Amino acid sequence: MPFSIRPFQRFPVQGLTSIQNMKLVAIASSICLAISSLMVNVAEPRNSSPLDRKSFKTIPSDPAPSDAQRRELERAGALCVKAVDSEMPGGHFEAHVDGNIVSTVGTERERFKFWKCMSQEGHPLAPINK
Repeated sequence: MPFSIRPFQRFPVQGLTSIQNMKLVAIASSICLAISSLMVNVAEPRNSSPLDRKSFKTIPSDPAPSDAQRRELERAGALCVKAVDSEMPGGHFEAHVDGNIVSTVGTERERFKFWKCMSQEGHPLAPINK
């Protein structure tokens, strides 16, 4: 057999090319998918941050609580904020009492711990439907 400059001529060139094309398409599509998902995450506005704001009302809802009830709610709120801070150090949880409305800023987990503490202190909370 004479020496040939094209040693791969025995293999089907079309099959080798299609495998290479499939690899290139797979690589290119995975790169495009990764870039597009990054672009969507950057371009999409965040509707809520990890520290989002929510307000709750006391149960039963008393539109005008007495001064003693308001002070008791504020005391329980301050106690529960300290409890959340001690259970989850490094967090940025806040709660403010205004009448029978308790406004919170924090993560869902921090908010749950606060809600649980308030219930244990005798001040169950319910979300305000807006």
